[in-house]
Amino acid sequence: MAEEEKIPPQKIPQEQPVNEVAKADAAKDEEISSTEPVAETEPAAIINPQPQTEKEMEVHHHTHAAHGKKNWKAYFWEFLMLFLAVFCGFLAEYQLEHKIENDREKVYIQNLLEDLKADTAIYSDYTRNNKALFESIDTLIQLIKSPERNQHIAKLAFAARMILPKYKPLYTTDRTYEQMKSSGALRLIRNKQVANRISLYYYSVIELKKYNDAAFTWGSDYGKAMGKIFDAELLLKIIKEKKEQPAIASDLLTEDRSTLNELITSAQYLYGSFLLAEKIGNERNIAAQKLIELVKKEYHLENE
Repeated sequence: MAEEEKIPPQKIPQEQPVNEVAKADAAKDEEISSTEPVAETEPAAIINPQPQTEKEMEVHHHTHAAHGKKNWKAYFWEFLMLFLAVFCGFLAEYQLEHKIENDREKVYIQNLLEDLKADTAIYSDYTRNNKALFESIDTLIQLIKSPERNQHIAKLAFAARMILPKYKPLYTTDRTYEQMKSSGALRLIRNKQVANRISLYYYSVIELKKYNDAAFTWGSDYGKAMGKIFDAELLLKIIKEKKEQPAIASDLLTEDRSTLNELITSAQYLYGSFLLAEKIGNERNIAAQKLIELVKKEYHLENE
């Protein structure tokens, strides 16, 4: 007990208050920050302390699976919509093309109708013109064969010289048909009866070319024969004035029967070629009129 009394009591350090400790720590931090730079740190990620439940994980899994895979119905509807879009586009293009071809057909039919009307006028004019030609050729032959031809030299020369200027070849109007044939547009005429009649008509008028060529050949021979019989100056005056000119006996260059016969032989061949062409023209005129009526009926153009 005596030894215990001799040990001096130790002072137990008193705990500092919390506020004083905090102040001391803050002072130390300020000293450190003033001497060394402090690296910026990223904010810590917030961790969800609550784990996902099994039910939530299943829902999450099924949601992703629905977006990632399509069933056959979805593919079918996509194919159907695509097919309908392409098909509708095809129909629209077909309708547009069909309308364009119909419009072109109407234009060609209208033009063909105008050409056929022009043909009928040409045929009628050719017949009237031939009447004057035939009269001139008849007069020429009668005067040359007359024993008194020397008394009618002016009339004879005028009749002989005015035959060729009165001649007009018979050409039909085929510009529309030739344009359609060369461009392949004849297929646009959907009415088979009309298409066949048009082709038949224009094929038949090709025969007229043969008579036109014959008339040119005989006309050339006729002009040469005329130069052997009449004075060229007298013939020139006639063609300039288009009327009879005073003539004397010397204007008739020959009395040779063979030479005179050569002229009227050429004239009668001209007569024959004009007459045959007129016959063909009259037949084609009837065909053209019937074709006009058919086109008007089939395409409802009665007022045209």
